[in-house]
Amino acid sequence: MNIFVRFDLSILLPFFMIIFIHSWGQSNSEVIILKDVIYGHSGGVDLTLDLAQPTGKSPHPAIVFFHGGGWQRGNKSHMHKWLRRFAAEGYLAVTVGYRFAPEFKWPSQVEDAKNAVRFLRANAAKYNIDPNRIGAMGESAGGYLALMLGVTDLKDSLEGNGGSTNYSSKVQASASYFSASDFITPRPALSPAVEEEVQRYYNKSLKQVLTDFTGATSPDDPILKRISVLAYIDKNDPPVLLFQGDKDPFVSVEQAQKLDRALEEANVPHELIIVEGGGHGWSGELEARTNVELIEFFARNLK
Repeated sequence: MNIFVRFDLSILLPFFMIIFIHSWGQSNSEVIILKDVIYGHSGGVDLTLDLAQPTGKSPHPAIVFFHGGGWQRGNKSHMHKWLRRFAAEGYLAVTVGYRFAPEFKWPSQVEDAKNAVRFLRANAAKYNIDPNRIGAMGESAGGYLALMLGVTDLKDSLEGNGGSTNYSSKVQASASYFSASDFITPRPALSPAVEEEVQRYYNKSLKQVLTDFTGATSPDDPILKRISVLAYIDKNDPPVLLFQGDKDPFVSVEQAQKLDRALEEANVPHELIIVEGGGHGWSGELEARTNVELIEFFARNLK
């Protein structure tokens, strides 16, 4: 079912905030993060992840988290807040480092994401993981990777050769925050202020950022269809949760709605949450509300 949620939970917000802030504070002091675990090797690069293990003897579900940064900047440590939160909830929580463009163009980043999931399955006994309950979540560029883990299969030839090749890279649930999913439809022009912000962060235009990631030589380059999430959706895909701010200058609500319709047509369980007032990220009350939705989504599908 195609679900659009515009938050009107103001009556319940104080209750959610008290519970969320209290539990968040508890989890920060109790979780130990193991850093720079090598999960594979590709393109002459050691691929590493950070992980946080929950307590308890039973095999745990796992969630892999992917940071944003246009597939060419950022650090896996940026997602440590999620490690702490979800390890406290009983998940093995992992944040994944991946290779960056322009040195490593698509599909290097997808291959690395898949490699990380295969590594977890190969080491399920070591880390006390239930290999049949692995989810993925990401923000922006990382959200794209989380989606690709859900919609692609072995037949799509995106596995790479970084390691643990005898294991599946398919996840059982994907959550994405404000990620691109359609590289075919022309993007609306950015405002001068936003383009200046992009230039300041990347030292290049958004057009060049995308070119460095995709390697596309023109707007009608056939590789853009292969890069798009839309090209891989089918009825066998796992549940998907999408968050999209209605004030996002980089990813439009229309793009999120297009992905939502494709999931609907393929009968994939999914939910699109439009965050009123949310941009390319949000904080405060909006963040508290979406955190609740995210926790409940993984609880439903992995626990």
